[in-house]
Amino acid sequence: MSQTRKIAMAGGTFAVALGIGFVMQNGDALASRFGSASDLPPPIPVEAPQVETVAVVEPAIEEPAPSEAMIEPVLGSAMAMPEPELSAPETVEAPLQLAAVEMDAPAIAPDVQAPLVAPVEQQAEVDCTPSMFAQSGASAMVSIDIDAPCHPSARFTVHHQGMMFTDVTDGDGLAHVDVPALAEMSVFIAAFPGGDGAVATVTVPDVAEYDRAVLLWQGDSGLQIHAREFGAEYGSKGHVWNGAPRSPEAAEMGGGFLVRLGKDTLENPMMAEIYTFPTGAAPQSGQVILSVEAEITYGNCARDVAAQSIQIAPDMETNALDLSLTMPPCDTVGDFLVLSTMLNDLTIASR
Repeated sequence: MSQTRKIAMAGGTFAVALGIGFVMQNGDALASRFGSASDLPPPIPVEAPQVETVAVVEPAIEEPAPSEAMIEPVLGSAMAMPEPELSAPETVEAPLQLAAVEMDAPAIAPDVQAPLVAPVEQQAEVDCTPSMFAQSGASAMVSIDIDAPCHPSARFTVHHQGMMFTDVTDGDGLAHVDVPALAEMSVFIAAFPGGDGAVATVTVPDVAEYDRAVLLWQGDSGLQIHAREFGAEYGSKGHVWNGAPRSPEAAEMGGGFLVRLGKDTLENPMMAEIYTFPTGAAPQSGQVILSVEAEITYGNCARDVAAQSIQIAPDMETNALDLSLTMPPCDTVGDFLVLSTMLNDLTIASR
């Protein structure tokens, strides 16, 4: 076999092998771009044996002596094959990547949307209705817990047997207040702006064992309750007021205590002071002198002040009194007004 013929056979075999390899490596990509597998020519299952036959059985190729015109195209095609080998991956990779993006997008979209819907449904199920729980305790006190999840850091007003005061929830919409009960069957109402509210009812069986004097006002009135037990002087041990209020545990020792309710840092708040004396367990007989006093300040001088008092006592009807007065001029700031008729003194019999 001549040198020219060997080159021609080698070039032909090399060209056929490259063609088969190109089809085998990129058949799937070509199918996805130009059609299904049935539309492609069947070179893969048929031509692979042909390459082996041409390479092994030389007599089948030796019969006609190829002319120079035949050798040149074969050599030209064999020498031109490296260029498609380099350019083929560039033209094929683009549709492969595009196909991957196009195929993955619909599969990912449902998976991503599914978890996003769940939190929205959970938020929609949150119950915004405020709730309140009341529990009676020692010294006829009632612990109130308010849960208003949709009213964080919100102002609210508590109503109880004619007594009112304003407070505020924390950042989670919670609030806790200890309130002196004014009735055996005590009803408490928490009202929020916009009409939302909650109600709680609790029985306080020992409320009849206590005398209670309540003072109510709104804004900066400077009003205070002062109780002087058994002849005590101002500033002495038996003088109970906001500056020396004592704790509810004092009632267990036979003494009175004072509670101030309301958040005075709010704008124009409703405030309440309640003085309690354990009449049913008094250690001695005597009197408790009660008075309402108003300190003259720059916040209330020369202004009208309104207040209300409520008193409850064992075996007595509830007594209420309204007060309205004009405070002295501002050059008297620091002085006190004593309103001795706003509350009735207590007459205590030892038990």
